[in-house]
Amino acid sequence: MLAGLPLKAPKPALATLYCDESGGVGRGVMTLAALLIAPEDAAHILHRFRAVTGYHGEVKGSRIALGERGFLIEMLAQSSAQAVVTLALSATQPQPGEDKGLHDVHVYAALLETAVSKMLPLMDDCRTVMIDDGRYGDATLALIRNDVRTLIGPCGSAELQLSHHADGLQLADVIANSFFTRALPGDRQAHMAALVQPLMERGQIQMQILTAEAQREYEPRKQQKRRDGKADQ
Repeated sequence: MLAGLPLKAPKPALATLYCDESGGVGRGVMTLAALLIAPEDAAHILHRFRAVTGYHGEVKGSRIALGERGFLIEMLAQSSAQAVVTLALSATQPQPGEDKGLHDVHVYAALLETAVSKMLPLMDDCRTVMIDDGRYGDATLALIRNDVRTLIGPCGSAELQLSHHADGLQLADVIANSFFTRALPGDRQAHMAALVQPLMERGQIQMQILTAEAQREYEPRKQQKRRDGKADQ
């Protein structure tokens, strides 16, 4: 108490939208998770995860054991985090003669913009979106980042970051990989479905499938803009 007045409680940390993907057109499945969580909460979850499991290094869905994944998912379920996962199945198939590498970029960009658009109503006006910086070259990612900047408005920011530097990106990777594995036929499919189903039932994680038709409609809307403009350096 200061001069007879109660101290103000600290303002809650603004949540950041962390975006990371799993899979690709060559696998027949691509997923992208957009996780809305305060950076401090993401750091707390990973600190607790490492303290309990003894895990060291970057946390990735493709590396952790099933029990470790379940522990992370359970901590996310107990938090205020929310996420949307966009999923491409038929949309991963390129048109005859289409370059597969370019098609991979198109599908990724459509998944990213769809996920960010769905999460915008839950975010503050001055939004921060952090995107994993590890999938494509600098010029391609700069174009994609600028498209996201246009979506979130002048007060917001879209940043590229390597996932091992951002706790939220590592959690988004685990979610994206869980839904990627959930979509693949195999021994682990049922386990992944069981892990994420409670969060989906209460709306903490939403899923949206990107159809091939929607993906083909998406890219022409961007081509003229990318021909006429240049990405920020």
